[in-house]
Amino acid sequence: MGNTTNKDFFKVYKNVFDHKAVDAIWWLITHKKFEGLEAPIKIGKESNIFSALTKNNERVAVKIFRVNSSSFFQMHKYLAMDTRFRKVGSNRGTITTWAKREFLNLKKAYEMGVKVPNPIAVRDNIIVMGFIGDKHPEPPYAAPLLKDSCDNPEELYKGVIENIRLLYTAKIIHGDLSEFNILNDNGKPVIIDLSHGTPISSNAAPEMLERDVANICRFFNKKGMKLTPQEVLKEIKRPNN
Repeated sequence: MGNTTNKDFFKVYKNVFDHKAVDAIWWLITHKKFEGLEAPIKIGKESNIFSALTKNNERVAVKIFRVNSSSFFQMHKYLAMDTRFRKVGSNRGTITTWAKREFLNLKKAYEMGVKVPNPIAVRDNIIVMGFIGDKHPEPPYAAPLLKDSCDNPEELYKGVIENIRLLYTAKIIHGDLSEFNILNDNGKPVIIDLSHGTPISSNAAPEMLERDVANICRFFNKKGMKLTPQEVLKEIKRPNN
């Protein structure tokens, strides 16, 4: 298993670790956010996620956005809807803002009680967050995606809708929600990938929420449920008791 003290580790993942990413990793290590990277959890088109160990031997997840293969047009489109961030021009600036945006969304969601990874730190194009899954084996096992693990759809659906409702209460729309970015953590759904998260004050928010709801209805209806987007939207927007 590789770690950040091994030069070969960076050579293997050279399309992920440009010099600024390496600098950011060392900054996070020196600021005691983790001790060193371990195995990759997920190798994606726009980001890669590695497990890491802290000084207290706790596992965390380290998400690194890839500067050389990201969809900057899509990112610019989403960032333009979000008044929390100023307009950025460079690709590096876009990626850095994209990472900060996900971290801010995670922080707001976590504080509201939404089941999301605990946000720990952000630096440049890297986010450190809580590890979701079995932390103890070597290597650790990440919780499966909802698309791959949905043995109890009725209960999982209740958890997903409660998470969306709490996220809405936090005044955020996920914006890209589907069975591909919800984890099944021992029967409890955990929402991930909040970089698309957009404030409900955005003009695009109603359409984005409807799309999220349509995706959830489609998935769970395939599992035998009979959901309508109208009823699901009503449940999401109901006031807190």
